Amino acid sequence: MAKRKNSQRSADAKSADLLASNLGGRALVFDQNDVIRLLQAAVEREGSQSAFAKRCGVERSRLNRTLSGKLPVGDSVAKALGLRKVYVAE
Repeated sequence: MAKRKNSQRSADAKSADLLASNLGGRALVFDQNDVIRLLQAAVEREGSQSAFAKRCGVERSRLNRTLSGKLPVGDSVAKALGLRKVYVAE
């Protein structure tokens, strides 16, 4: 039984090491202005705000207010860009 516990701990330690080595390895950090520039480019590629909103299931009025800086980037807009919101401690 002692061997089994040791081998389980060893496997858990290896899994933890593997997980830790992959954390943040491919992460990019964007601020609000970066995301708005990405959004502007995506809207331009789509052809119009209406076309982008329809394709991504985002309200066009919310999209317009986000692009004009009146609203922060919401979860639905971030998701449409293939992004997710995270919080970073300074």
